[in-house]
Amino acid sequence: MENNIVEPLLETNSKYKIAPKDLIEIVNLDNHYKKSGTNTVLSSEMIVEKFGGLENIVSSLHTNTKLGITGDARDIEERRRVYGRNAFPPPRIRTLVELIMENFDDTINRVLLGAALVSCVIGLIKEPFPEGLIEGASIMISLTIIIVVNSGNNYISERRLAALVSLSNKQDVTVYRNSTEAITIDSTELVVGDLVHFEAGQKIPADMLMVDGQDVSTNEVELTGESDLFEKTPVTESNYT
Repeated sequence: MENNIVEPLLETNSKYKIAPKDLIEIVNLDNHYKKSGTNTVLSSEMIVEKFGGLENIVSSLHTNTKLGITGDARDIEERRRVYGRNAFPPPRIRTLVELIMENFDDTINRVLLGAALVSCVIGLIKEPFPEGLIEGASIMISLTIIIVVNSGNNYISERRLAALVSLSNKQDVTVYRNSTEAITIDSTELVVGDLVHFEAGQKIPADMLMVDGQDVSTNEVELTGESDLFEKTPVTESNYT
């Protein structure tokens, strides 16, 4: 079958023949990709007709259906550079300055700040320094304590939340990297082209194409909301339509 791969939009020094946008089209959650208007193309149809089948995709990604990728540091880093990491960006932790300024979204704190400034001005007019600052300084000290306590608690809470999110994303997966001996890595270390071995009940947090397997069904309720099991088979020229 003729291979109709469109020239990918990759860096000129990239060795891969399939662009990230092309992989996104293949692994669409609805199992099809909308071209234009109401026209749609099944993912399996794209795999065979546009990309020349699984074997051609594997070859274009410089991997192997038996041994996986080379797995050396340069190869892995290049794949991450082109296709990105297999992880969501960590939640952004607001800076202390942002947390401090957030306190002034509260009307009471703005009123206290205004009252402290006015008291200082009026006190200095009526009495000499430092007696004139006593009342205003008292208000300012109270406001400072409120801001320090609130900002500190919020900062600690955000750091704990970020740590919990990072911990919840950890998932061990088994891959083959230039060997018939499987190794276990964290799912965030997966890269495009990895050959993954999975067993019953295991979760793989990544979009994948099935290379080999028998009686394979997946539960996609976390992705689609449908609790039914979906049977999976490798895509070939005889079954893709």
